[in-house]
Amino acid sequence: MQPIAIILPVFNEEGSLASLVAHIDKALKRAHIPYSIIAVDDHSTDKSLSILNTLRDSYPIQVLTKKGKPGKAYSVLEAAKHTKSDILCMIDADGQYPPEVIPEMVAKIADHGVVVANRKNYNGSFIRKIGSRSLAFFFGRLLLGIHCDMQSGLKVFHKSLLNFIQPKDIGPWALDLPLLHAALEMGYTIGEVDVVYQKREHGTSKLSFTSPTLQIAKGAVKLKLTPSRPHYIQPVEPSNMLGAGVIHKRQRFITHTTLHDKHSAMKTFTSGQKVFIASIATIIVAGLLLNALLTVQIIVGILSLVYFIDVIFNFFLILKSLHSPPEITATPEELSALQDNELPIYSILCPLYKEAHVLPHFLKAIDKIEWPKEKLDVLLLFEEDDTASIDAVKHMKLPAYVRTIIVPHSMPKTKPKACNYGLSLAKGEYVVIYDAEDQPDPFQLKKAYLGFHKVGPQVRCLQAKLNYYNPHQNWLTRFFTAEYSLWFDVILTGLQSIETTIPLGGTSNHFRTTDLLEIEGWDPFNVTEDCDLGVRLFKKGYKTAIIDSTTLEEANSNLKNWIRQRSRWIKGYMQTYLIHMRDPVEFAKEQGIHAVFFQLTVGGKLAFILINPFLWLMTILYFAYNPYFGATIESLYPSAVFYMAVTSLVFGNFMYIYYYMIGCAKRGHWTLIKWIYLVPLYWLMVSIAALMALYQLIVKPHYWEKTNHGLHIKKNAAFL
Repeated sequence: MQPIAIILPVFNEEGSLASLVAHIDKALKRAHIPYSIIAVDDHSTDKSLSILNTLRDSYPIQVLTKKGKPGKAYSVLEAAKHTKSDILCMIDADGQYPPEVIPEMVAKIADHGVVVANRKNYNGSFIRKIGSRSLAFFFGRLLLGIHCDMQSGLKVFHKSLLNFIQPKDIGPWALDLPLLHAALEMGYTIGEVDVVYQKREHGTSKLSFTSPTLQIAKGAVKLKLTPSRPHYIQPVEPSNMLGAGVIHKRQRFITHTTLHDKHSAMKTFTSGQKVFIASIATIIVAGLLLNALLTVQIIVGILSLVYFIDVIFNFFLILKSLHSPPEITATPEELSALQDNELPIYSILCPLYKEAHVLPHFLKAIDKIEWPKEKLDVLLLFEEDDTASIDAVKHMKLPAYVRTIIVPHSMPKTKPKACNYGLSLAKGEYVVIYDAEDQPDPFQLKKAYLGFHKVGPQVRCLQAKLNYYNPHQNWLTRFFTAEYSLWFDVILTGLQSIETTIPLGGTSNHFRTTDLLEIEGWDPFNVTEDCDLGVRLFKKGYKTAIIDSTTLEEANSNLKNWIRQRSRWIKGYMQTYLIHMRDPVEFAKEQGIHAVFFQLTVGGKLAFILINPFLWLMTILYFAYNPYFGATIESLYPSAVFYMAVTSLVFGNFMYIYYYMIGCAKRGHWTLIKWIYLVPLYWLMVSIAALMALYQLIVKPHYWEKTNHGLHIKKNAAFL
């Protein structure tokens, strides 16, 4: 059992010290608990100090003479600096608390942050009793959610709690409340042990009623008004991030990353962003009240300008992509020249959740990979509560290069959290993420390996292209395949050609393991962690390149399932945008023109998805019900705005449809091109998913909307 340090604040307690120390020694020796006593004499005017020095001959007591401010709270803090014990116990020296309960409290501390000795009786005046109970109810229970005897003079607690307490929150007699509040803020619970509070036999109380009461009340209000700040949990070993996490708003998150909260989606909106959004909303409402027509004209003008810029930007991007495709390629001769004995270990992370039914297909696909099997390190990452999948895999005969990893239960329960856990256990020099339904190009690892040797040191990620192996399953998979063909075969290569931010795909992104550890892995709170990681890489001065290799996935064939998946993706893009726009001025200074590209690639796309349905409705009303709405809608578009809007409507939509055709043609999906004329229906579904994403961003930002995979292998699968 680990030793415990008993802190004894002393001021004029000569009559109770010898008996109290003897009882502490007897109780702890009987329980076989190693201990030491640190007595802090607060300049007593009686014989307390000489008695303590005498007791040192018989008991393990360290006697300190107070150097800091007077008061019990400062005595406890001063004593804590003189011990290496992780478990501390503070007990009043007046002999009113029974030391016999300390062993029971020590036994409970393993499950709690603080264990409090609850006084079941009160030996004092009626007024003090009522005052104490009132303080506990109003300032402890109602204000701070503390449901125990917060003023108890006997507590056992973890020493680490003192690091969380701000000096400004402490008064001479006001340590108890900050200590209990810190325990709750750090995600601990408070344990309790009932005690009989003895009547004081020696000396008199050193406290008046008024001063401590005012200190406690003032401290409670200050704690309530102080914003909660994250507390970081250090990894088990400094060499990796295993066990690292963060405590925030009384919740403990084991995320297996040391990523700072300012780079994370743990907090959705900053105070500045909330003020900005509220200010814009106020200005719009005020404008509508003062001059509705002018206000709407300004809004429409801004939107039309952004749409027009986006049309030009995408045209430029497509031209760059088609004129000089920048994919990293590998010739058959280069691939065949690689010697197995020269290749390093390559780790493959495969996060799964309730997907055991697709695992045989994944293992079959991995078996086809052209890489020496003795140098493959495949980690199947199962969540601890996914008992069905864990039981199922136990009955499978797994290859020697496949490891089953159980990710310990912790929040948030997300794919990036599981990948961070796997990253800390990966053996490979290189690492790649594959989803359970993936069918990667058999030569993809070799192409990535060669790719890293062809690019400069600034390229920290190689993204393989993604497409689908079930494009013709139904109309939804056709649109989905066309969308992916455009995004991965045209748009991303265009972004690479202008050397700007590349939002990563959720799978088939390859890294050097050391590089990924350097940038602290994935954000476990971001539900589209791939997009965020791509932006974070670029902001650190690194680059992403596209390799000419394709991983085939399963196109979602169920509409409800597709909406859940798409809403999660869009919510993650929203999180990513908010993270990297926490300091927009600094972002613009550092990134220059690339900050504009980020706005168009991420921010603008999100805005368009949400706004498009309203503009489509306005267009339909204008043409279908012109006698009723024509004049009103025309009044919203001054001449310059009108020409930009018409250009975006006619040429912009035509070009976007044409881009989809280019993507399908480049991928060889010729039979899908005729379906592209109906793609506006698909855009409408994307907008519906975006509204869901916006709602979830506000009410449950970290909720991972589970996508069901393996629908293509189920008989009679339907999309509705």
